[in-house]
Formats: sequence, C-alpha cells, structure tokens
Amino acid sequence: MDLAKLGIKAKNLLDNDPDAIFETDIEEGRLLICRTGIDKDDYRVSLEKQIEIEDEDGNFDEECEEISESGSSLEEIEEIIEYYLEEGGTEESIC
Repeated sequence: MDLAKLGIKAKNLLDNDPDAIFETDIEEGRLLICRTGIDKDDYRVSLEKQIEIEDEDGNFDEECEEISESGSSLEEIEEIIEYYLEEGGTEESIC
C-alpha cells in the first residue's frame, strides 16, 4: 500500500477514535503512533519508541522516547507514517 493510501486510512481511524494507537514490535522495544486530544478536528499525533530497560535491581521498566509530533492534517499524518515505516513500523499495523 502506498503512503497516500496509508495516510488516508490512518487519518480516518485517528479522526474517529480518540484512543487510536498503531504499534509494532521492533528489536529495541515497541514503536507507536498515538493520538492525543478529544476534538475530532484538532488533535495531535505522536510517534514514540518504548524501550524496556532493566534497573540496577533487575526490575524492568519502559522508557518512552518521542520521535516526532505533529497535527492532524493528512499531510502531517503521512509524515508521521513515513517516519514510522523508516523506524521499523509495519503497514499491517495501520490497517
């Protein structure tokens, strides 16, 4: 599927579900696209990498690194998806 079609599909899902998350397991942890905000027309989308780390006591915890954040326009969502795919995200996780 090309980037434009993925962008349209992702935007439709993000527009209609304030809790929408796309995620893929990667070697370092997980890669996520998350929506924040409850307004259908004005929300933010972020690309985050969650990495499981072990502390000095041997306990595991997740550390979250924000890679990119943008608005909710189709062009901005396509840009986030492009970063997501470059970082190891899969098209299937958006479908």
